[in-house]
Amino acid sequence: MPASAAVVVPPELPFEVACLIGCGVATGVGAVINTAGVEPGASVAVIGCGGVGLSVIMGAALAGADPIIAIDREQAKLDLALEAGATHGVQPSGSVRRAVRAIVPDFVDYAFEAIGLKETVEVMPRITRRGGTMVMVGMTPEDTKVSFDGLLLPSSGQSVIGSSYGSCVPAVDFPRLAQLHLAGRLPIDRRVTHRIALDEVNDALAAMRRRERARSVIVY
Repeated sequence: MPASAAVVVPPELPFEVACLIGCGVATGVGAVINTAGVEPGASVAVIGCGGVGLSVIMGAALAGADPIIAIDREQAKLDLALEAGATHGVQPSGSVRRAVRAIVPDFVDYAFEAIGLKETVEVMPRITRRGGTMVMVGMTPEDTKVSFDGLLLPSSGQSVIGSSYGSCVPAVDFPRLAQLHLAGRLPIDRRVTHRIALDEVNDALAAMRRRERARSVIVY
């Protein structure tokens, strides 16, 4: 690979942590810190607590957000979200809007969608306060059309922004994320739920399609 594509990180950084920084961690943490610029004390909701969603939650905790509401169908992922820094977990078995409102009466300052589904993207306006910001982090399939009420944004002052790769500059952000982990401020290792051998990769991919696990790391 060309030298320009390599990024130096501290030698004491574990490989299983380093390999995650270059994708989901940069995407999720960067969406909070770089793209949205979440302020200390802001309220945040994160829809989807897979690998990227957990990184969004870690970024929100790093930014000093409170409360941080994790939303996911799977209780196991909500448990991981609480370990990563979420203050509340919500399962969408009932009304997500009602559950969020019970925590933040005026709804959240920032909503992040970290799955990439039309249905979950369209939840964001219903849980975001007037003047709040909705951040699309998940990659929706090509040609997917997402609908909002045309009067909603100008009447409420809400905004929708997209975050591409967490607005990161790898040479700048990757070493910074590595140092934050080593300082105990970014628990990247908590995203590793399974350590597998190379011949187990197909099982790991199948689990990912079933929306199980956070991240599986191949260990030699």
